[in-house]
Amino acid sequence: MDKLRRQLKQLYMTCFPEDSKTYAEFFVKNKFDGTNCLTAFDGQKLVTMLYLVKKKMYVRGKVFFTPYLTAGGTLPEYRGRGIFNEFLRQAMIKLRKEGNPITGLMPFDHEFYKLQNFVTHSFYREKTLVRGKLPLKEISFENIPEMKKAYDFFMKDKNCWFYRDEDAFELRLREIFCEGGKAYGLYDGNNFEGYILTFDDEEADEYLGIYDDVIDKYDTHFEYVKVNTGPEGEPDNMFRICDCKKLLSEICYPTDVEQEITVCVNDPFLKANSGCFALSVKEGRASVSDAAEGEISLHIDDLTRLVTGSYVKGSFDGRLEKLLPPSLNCALDKF
Repeated sequence: MDKLRRQLKQLYMTCFPEDSKTYAEFFVKNKFDGTNCLTAFDGQKLVTMLYLVKKKMYVRGKVFFTPYLTAGGTLPEYRGRGIFNEFLRQAMIKLRKEGNPITGLMPFDHEFYKLQNFVTHSFYREKTLVRGKLPLKEISFENIPEMKKAYDFFMKDKNCWFYRDEDAFELRLREIFCEGGKAYGLYDGNNFEGYILTFDDEEADEYLGIYDDVIDKYDTHFEYVKVNTGPEGEPDNMFRICDCKKLLSEICYPTDVEQEITVCVNDPFLKANSGCFALSVKEGRASVSDAAEGEISLHIDDLTRLVTGSYVKGSFDGRLEKLLPPSLNCALDKF
């Protein structure tokens, strides 16, 4: 195992030379558990890797275990052979077999992942900061309960967000602190109103405020923060459905909608995910069965936009939009 960890670190540095050796070591030590990385070898040489970091995501009223694809890469001399493309397919097949209907990633190459039918579901805009009067206060591990409370409050009316327990917040802070980064709390008196995490103390890596424009009250040295917005914003996280039938049967629907509808889904990259499904929705839940044909045909990308709610109202059949209305997504996790 030690040899494999060394090889994974070496390949990480080859594929992501912009990161430091310290961070590469942190990543392999803390996000690889011996079971959650697909690897390919040429003899004794590690040529390709793809991590499935263990996370949980809240989607349409349900928390799903969500292996999150990240730090995937291939040695330069082995690229262009379709190795990594097939790795992505095998990762999705593995997820289906293990009962996990979704995955996600924050891509370094947005266009590449569109070919495998990953769809951007979380967007942001840069908010230029004004200088308020309240000071920032450095925080650390003892402030995790306050951070989690603010995070849960902020996310309560949003869709497709990563569930974080206190252990997840501890790992996030250790990631920030591993190279001298900082965490700042936003306190108005004794009221904790949000936080900023930064790796370099120059650019905010993660910002969360419990209400709109809370940051404007604070005297911060950052130029801007990222705030979540709709599909008109800059692309952030991407989402992939690996098992349409399972996902449609487990998410929640509006309780005031009662409907029966059949849809056919075409997934060109993951053929096993294609099919026709009959949905019978009542009291917020759906019964889903296989169908011979469908009233509505959907590409997997469109079903993804519907499930995540990352679309402009009026883009789809009105019956589907009643079942899966537009929603504001926020996926702050990156790795």
